[in-house]
Amino acid sequence: MVITMNELVVIENNQIFTTSLAVADGTKNTHDAVLKLIKKHKGRLEKYKRVRFEIRPFDTNGGQQVRQVAVLDERQAYLLMTMLRNTERVLDFKESLVDAFLKARDLLMTGQMGLLQKHAILTLALEDEKAVASECGRGLSDWKRKRDGLQQAIENVERQLQPQLTGFEQITH
Repeated sequence: MVITMNELVVIENNQIFTTSLAVADGTKNTHDAVLKLIKKHKGRLEKYKRVRFEIRPFDTNGGQQVRQVAVLDERQAYLLMTMLRNTERVLDFKESLVDAFLKARDLLMTGQMGLLQKHAILTLALEDEKAVASECGRGLSDWKRKRDGLQQAIENVERQLQPQLTGFEQITH
C-alpha cells in the first residue's frame, strides 16, 4: 500500500521516502538541477544506502515521455537539503519536509498506518460497490444499503485519524 503525505513523502512497505521531483517542486528548482546535484554528490548520499533511480512516465503536450527520478530515504533527503542554497522558499520547504518525515515516522511507530490502510480499503470498497451499482439498476438498492455502512465506517476511521494528521494541510509551499 502506498500512502502519500502532501506529495512530500511517501510510505510504502513501511519505508518512508521522497523523490527528486518533490524536492524540485518544493524548492522551485528544475528537476534536472536537482538530479545533477544528486549525481554530483552520489557518493556522499550513498554512504549508508544506495540512491534508487527509477524511470517514470509523465505527460506532455506531445504525448507521454519518461524521465529518471531519484528516490531518497530520510537521511539522503536531509543531506541533499543541506546542499541547497538557503532561500526563503528552500528554508520553508526544508521545514515542511522535516515535518512530513517526522509525521510519517510517527504514523509507522504508533500503528496509525493500520488506520490509514483500513481507510483506503474501505474507500476502495465503496468505489467498487458504486461501480457495481452503476452497471445495473438492480444493484442500486443493495449499494445504498452497503453505502451507508461503508460511509459510516470511513467517517469513524477519519475521526480516529484526525488528531494524527492535523497540520498536514498547513504545510506551506
